Amino acid sequence: MEIAFKKIAKEVLNFELLNENMKLSGAVFRKSPDLVLLKADMFGQVSHICDRCGNELSLEINEPLEIFLSDGIYKGEIDKIDVVEFYGGVIDFNEILQSEIESIKSGYHYCSKCKN
Repeated sequence: MEIAFKKIAKEVLNFELLNENMKLSGAVFRKSPDLVLLKADMFGQVSHICDRCGNELSLEINEPLEIFLSDGIYKGEIDKIDVVEFYGGVIDFNEILQSEIESIKSGYHYCSKCKN
């Protein structure tokens, strides 16, 4: 799912994205001329490999997201560390979802057998 940056106004635009066993549901709205704010919830299940024994496990994900989106390189305030830069004037919600899933998977996760 994609939407053009210029189509996002100060009014809230709700969205919902389903991708296999994951769902991203929330809203986007313009925060400033250069930034769009995405507030959403990401939930579902993702397959992963136990970092100790290598067995497959299912990660239950239920995470709130609050991410600033920029059209191109963000040159604003330095304290906005959660800025995702998009190019070509389009926000790709699939890319945001995949990026957040990979971020969660990059942590250490253990199956129930290895937790004990």
